[in-house]
Amino acid sequence: MLGRQSDYYLVGVITAILGMISVALFPVMVKWVKRKTIYTGGIIFMFCGYVLFLLAGHHLIPVLVAVSLYFFPYPMIFLAALMTITDSVEYGQLKNGNRNESVTLAVRPLLDKLAGAFSNGIVGIAAVLAGMTGNALPSDISSHGLFTFKLFIFFGPMILIAIAALLYFFKIRLTEEKHAQIVKQLEHKLSAK
Repeated sequence: MLGRQSDYYLVGVITAILGMISVALFPVMVKWVKRKTIYTGGIIFMFCGYVLFLLAGHHLIPVLVAVSLYFFPYPMIFLAALMTITDSVEYGQLKNGNRNESVTLAVRPLLDKLAGAFSNGIVGIAAVLAGMTGNALPSDISSHGLFTFKLFIFFGPMILIAIAALLYFFKIRLTEEKHAQIVKQLEHKLSAK
């Protein structure tokens, strides 16, 4: 949508509607599909959105479809990660004997703030290196500048979300079943006291 600022409101409308639908669908989805699948499947959707966006050029409909593919799973991915962090409270209680809910749950907002700061910094660096500063118009951006921008804004994040999916899928062991076992162990331990 480069150079079509008047159509940008559509992105906000679409992402707001899809975000509400996505959040409403999450409780239904976790009854049928595991959180790991939601997380990694959502990232695959986001990856497809990235690819389509790169191929869409200046065509509005493919750009909006790409934005939809990218933003629809985002709330579900967030909720899957949040539920895993929340489940880690009982894991911590089982391992150290202390329930530190506030400490554990304070990590997520900290990570959100750090991610926001890094992303703003990266966008700023990308814009400066691509020549998108001051009163630059889309026609002022060179092909090298556009490539630099895509490198920072598309290719870098595509690699990072692929790494995130792999890490979550292969390294996170706190599944719903494992959490249920931990809760049973805690109940048994606490009832024995």
